[in-house]
Amino acid sequence: MALRDNVQRVSPRDQTQIIGKVTCKTGWTNGIVKDLSAQGICFQLLFDIGVCTGQEVTIESGELGRLTGIVRWCRGDKIGVKLNLSSNTAAQISSYYKYFGGVEMW
Repeated sequence: MALRDNVQRVSPRDQTQIIGKVTCKTGWTNGIVKDLSAQGICFQLLFDIGVCTGQEVTIESGELGRLTGIVRWCRGDKIGVKLNLSSNTAAQISSYYKYFGGVEMW
């Protein structure tokens, strides 16, 4: 059994195809938010910008607005970002589900 099968998630994830942009101290690139939860994002990078674990990043998209977080993992062209949790972040994600995703998380 793979390690991923045993991972207990803090909050449920939903598959998405949100086009956005990620920015960090080493550069920026466009890409796609592959999945989304109240706690984090999996972002697929269009170009390698040298992002690494522990770096602060900003993710911007028309659907989600501007979110910030810390890179928790990097695997190939994908990064996992733990969002900086605030009432503003919660409102932005809730708004996405209300207007674009069809379901609210809270």
